Amino acid sequence: MATATIISSKKVESQGDSSLPAPPRALRMAARAFLRLARADVVWLAVRESRSQVAVVRCSEGARSTTGLGLAIEPGVGVGGAVLAKGEPWLGKIGRNGATRLSDRESTVLCHEGVRHLMAIPLITTGFFGEARIEGVAYVGTRRDVAWSDRTVAASQRLGRQAARAVRGAQRVSEATQRWERVWAELATSGEAADRRLDRVAHQIAADARTVLRSGLGIVFRLDAASGALHSLGVDGEVVPGGLVPAMGRGQVLPPGCGGAGRAVSLGKTFIASDYVSEVVVPPIMAEAVATLPRITTISVPLIVGPDVIGAMTVGRFKAAPLMDYSEEDVRIAARLARAAAPLLARAQLAAEHARRQEGASELSRLAGSLTRSLTVSAVCEQLLESVLALVHGTSAAIWNSRGLSMTPETCSPGILREPKDPRLERMLDQVTRTRQAFWTPDLANDPRLVAPDGARSTEHHEARAVIVTPVRIRETLLGLLAVSGATGRAFNEADVELVQALADQAALGIANARAYDELQVSNVQLLRHEKLVAMGRLTSGLAHELRNPLQNVVALTSELLERTRGGPREHLEPVDSAEYLRRAYGEAKRAAEIVDRLLNYARERTGALETVDLGEVVAGAVALASPVAARRGTQIAVASDGTPALVRADATMLRQVVLNLVNNALDAIVEQSGRVEIRTRIERGAIGPGRVIVTVRDTGCGIPAEHLPHVFDLFFTTKEAGRGVGLGLAVCQSLIEQHGGAIRVQSRGVGQGTTVEFELPAES
Repeated sequence: MATATIISSKKVESQGDSSLPAPPRALRMAARAFLRLARADVVWLAVRESRSQVAVVRCSEGARSTTGLGLAIEPGVGVGGAVLAKGEPWLGKIGRNGATRLSDRESTVLCHEGVRHLMAIPLITTGFFGEARIEGVAYVGTRRDVAWSDRTVAASQRLGRQAARAVRGAQRVSEATQRWERVWAELATSGEAADRRLDRVAHQIAADARTVLRSGLGIVFRLDAASGALHSLGVDGEVVPGGLVPAMGRGQVLPPGCGGAGRAVSLGKTFIASDYVSEVVVPPIMAEAVATLPRITTISVPLIVGPDVIGAMTVGRFKAAPLMDYSEEDVRIAARLARAAAPLLARAQLAAEHARRQEGASELSRLAGSLTRSLTVSAVCEQLLESVLALVHGTSAAIWNSRGLSMTPETCSPGILREPKDPRLERMLDQVTRTRQAFWTPDLANDPRLVAPDGARSTEHHEARAVIVTPVRIRETLLGLLAVSGATGRAFNEADVELVQALADQAALGIANARAYDELQVSNVQLLRHEKLVAMGRLTSGLAHELRNPLQNVVALTSELLERTRGGPREHLEPVDSAEYLRRAYGEAKRAAEIVDRLLNYARERTGALETVDLGEVVAGAVALASPVAARRGTQIAVASDGTPALVRADATMLRQVVLNLVNNALDAIVEQSGRVEIRTRIERGAIGPGRVIVTVRDTGCGIPAEHLPHVFDLFFTTKEAGRGVGLGLAVCQSLIEQHGGAIRVQSRGVGQGTTVEFELPAES
């Protein structure tokens, strides 16, 4: 049974040919057609390389071995060489004394296969203007004696012409796909930036598609999934000899359904336009340029990977002759090229996005912190512009608020982002404001989506017209609009959009923080002013209240003495002890002075002499001072500890004052004779560090109402009767404890339930 064999890459390389095998289907079909037509036993197909005159045997049908595969046929050498050179068929008998025109290698292969009769048919294609091109040779052989008729030879020649285009296309597609893989492999190890590698791959695909399909123009588009628009990545060739129409240059944008590529994407299949100008919908901005073009025929094929369309490929020919129309074979070749190009382009695009994300992630984490640390809106915005330029390698950047006003002190942005704004930039900003989604264009001047209704457009030329605009937002609240420009034609990818949006989101938090900080500063100033007034009022009221009684007594006593010294003897019949009056006045004045001293002690932070202190000994010393008072009142003071030295770094005198104040407060709170004050010192060890020392003073006194607990540390707040306290004791205790890095708290279950005061200090390590 006849079998088909496809040449392997190793076989070719061993014979000096570096190309890989062509796709087998077109070659197999052609070889089998020759077998059937000529009733032959074996067929070899030799195909010319695209840039070489040499043909190489790529496929065999009916051969017993792979001996003939890889056979190189040079024009003028052997039978096949003669056919390549002249384009005429050759027939002959193979034997010891026959077919002397065979080359040594041809003779070896044919004899090894037992071929007795051979027919060599040229594979000829016809150019656009009727010129013939020999694409290869078909060796048709039999292992028996046979005489081919002229009719069979003529039919074989026609078959050679029919098969030549398919064979040539298969070979060119194979060469192109091999070249793409080589280019990608070389780029992967070149160290070149990933986005540049994507551009190189796209341009190579466009160039090879144009060459294989004998076209004047090749374009590769990438589909932007968010907007549905197509953006040209690679462009090769020219529409009009000597110049490429600007509207079809790199970076061109096609809105959904526009252009041949847009139609192919929307249909999900190949779209052919015999006359591009009349059969294709073009955006208004391109209409004027397209109308000036000569008649062009195009093939547009969607680039599909799995279920997703990732772009499109378009090739076009200037129709200078009737044969310029694309054939059905051209359509099949274009489809094969698209199938091969799509996964490679997707791979390059994913690599570019992955590289951008990797590069941007580290840069983003570095920049994000600086944005949130800025304390003014203008500082955040200036840092944002500096950061986004570094993140996406932009040329200029600007940020505006939701009313279109610049948010930075420098209001004159360079290039395309300058003021007054370009009408098309205004449309971009309106679009982002309306949708709260990022929007980008590779060319602000030639994007059909941005043409103003009145046709207004800037005539100034800028090298950097690629622009991306993202919202600076918190949820749905728009704080501003961030714009970055890049080189004209730059196709921002999804990673660029994600990174710029992520940076804008970080900036939004920074702006919100800065605004909150500004508001807090204003509020703090107002609150501080209010608190000062309240504190002054409370201080004045408390001080006046506490000083009024002793001062009134002093005034009354001294006035009495003054009146008696001025009056006569008859007015004051009873004698007065002046010394007693003076002693009482002195006592009241001294009490007023003590109130002032205690207030000053609270207000000033005294620097204590820190040393290692056993808090248990401090408690014992304070209790010794308070015990006589407790004994007179019949109140019991109980001291407890775990026996472990409670060492802290502190000023012993200050701590003794704290403990003594707390014990005296506890004694004052007990009105019954059988009251009790408990003092306990303990150490709590932490999982990390030396722990803390806690002193608890608990009494069985009158307790504190719940509504008074939040105010016990306020100046001049007291629950004692008038004349027994001025409301400074706990405030002084809190100040001294906090000076030592500790904390103090008061608890009470209510009136009649007693009170517990507890303070803690860091234990010495």
